[in-house]
Amino acid sequence: MQTDRYISGVTAFAVSAVVMCAAVFTVSTLLPDRMTEPKWYAACFTGIVGGVAFTILRLARPSAARFGQLWRGFEAACVATATAQAAFYVLQTVGVFSPYGRFTAGSFDNVAGLASCLGISLPLGMRWPGHGNRWRAVTIAACKALCVVAIALSGSRTGMLCVAVWVLMELPCRGRLKAIAGVVVVTLGLILTLSVKTDSSRGRWFIAQRTVELVAERPLTGHEAGGFEARYMNAQADWLAGHPGSPYVMLADNVGHPLNEWLLVAVDYGLLGVLAVVAMVALVVAYSHRHPSVEGCTGLRVMACMGVFSLFSYPLLYPFTWLMFLAALVAVFRSALVRHVRVVSVAMLVVLPLCGVGLGRRLSLAMELRDVQDKAMLGLSERMMPRYERLYPELKDDARFLYNYSVEQYEAGRYVAALETARECGRLFSGYDLCLLEGDIRRALKDYGGADSCYNRAHWMVPSRFVPLYERFNVAMERGDTASSHRLAREILAKPMKVRSRETLEIIDDVRTRTEDELFPIDAQNRKDSL
Repeated sequence: MQTDRYISGVTAFAVSAVVMCAAVFTVSTLLPDRMTEPKWYAACFTGIVGGVAFTILRLARPSAARFGQLWRGFEAACVATATAQAAFYVLQTVGVFSPYGRFTAGSFDNVAGLASCLGISLPLGMRWPGHGNRWRAVTIAACKALCVVAIALSGSRTGMLCVAVWVLMELPCRGRLKAIAGVVVVTLGLILTLSVKTDSSRGRWFIAQRTVELVAERPLTGHEAGGFEARYMNAQADWLAGHPGSPYVMLADNVGHPLNEWLLVAVDYGLLGVLAVVAMVALVVAYSHRHPSVEGCTGLRVMACMGVFSLFSYPLLYPFTWLMFLAALVAVFRSALVRHVRVVSVAMLVVLPLCGVGLGRRLSLAMELRDVQDKAMLGLSERMMPRYERLYPELKDDARFLYNYSVEQYEAGRYVAALETARECGRLFSGYDLCLLEGDIRRALKDYGGADSCYNRAHWMVPSRFVPLYERFNVAMERGDTASSHRLAREILAKPMKVRSRETLEIIDDVRTRTEDELFPIDAQNRKDSL
């Protein structure tokens, strides 16, 4: 029996470590998104294999699949994975390892992913020091300290708020005192979030305001799944166009998430969706109070850290968060799952392999899309059209695919088809780059009025950027509209730079050169005289 328990714990640790490392460290250039998408596929595939393996173990040898041993192995794997990620980021910070890209942090695409991974995992392993093993206590303290240091180095305010909430939950105080302390911590966190990094906080507030306006359009049922991506940037452009003197003009940027998971649910599924999520959380908490357990308490603390992160970021973008959420639910509903373990096991043996087949097909399509994109970038756009056409029936609901398809149709000279695909993409996604693409297509079709309208739309989506105004200037020059070209040239030359870049400097230099004789006749004459 003791041997079975040992095997159970070691097996749980090994399988959980593989799944968690896959969800945290996997990156690949074989997929369109090399940072986040590979983590999803790796986590799902390893999770399916691990789930089937555990199910078979549980049916074959029930004594070797005790929940307590399995949970301890899972906790150890999560602590080890988070600590490894923290160490990796710290070593990147001091220059031992090179970052994957400009905005990457550790093995994540930005600090939000890194901080969510480390912050959500903090409650795990905290009961080990109470077992009387000194070295175990020292090890877990060192692991948690390294995670906190990495969060601090990342500069994530949400991550530090998560650390504060975690520390509060671990304090020995109980009842009303802890509730009061919780309110104080969250209040201080809100003040910190709104006062530090003023431009960032104001930008977040602006996004929240526009998002609430979207919610108000369809408050009960929302705009359906993907509603935020399909509508937000248009809403932002409409507001900024109506308030050209607003300070938000220089703060607005391309936005794909409201930086609050609750607001995202409200936009996509309305207040009914939010109430459903709240009801689910209430059910989990109520069940945990009726069936208390050490594992269930840890699960609730993990969910609390997730809740904090969800208020100010997008942790649900990453598979690690979902794995932790699933584990927390299993910990809370332990007693119910144990009572129906045979039914659950049989269901997993049926469902998981089917999910694996569907996931494999999806992975094959994603890899083919990346291969097509790479070859199209080598100047083979026309030759890639048959492959894009084969992918279209299965990926026509993917805005990313439609955008890339439209780009390659444009590069291949298929302007009418490219415009139709861009419009189809616009029904799923509204974005700055899509507006620029549609403007380029209409310009190629000699639809100068439509092109100018698209570029103007892109300008008001992100007013701080120079490219839309520059393209409007080019359209006016091609049309021979001297008055508009001079007006746009003056606007470009007088426009303040948010970020100094080579592209922006080249735009300014080109506009100045092409309009120097008309806008600066004295300087032009002096230059000619000096020659």
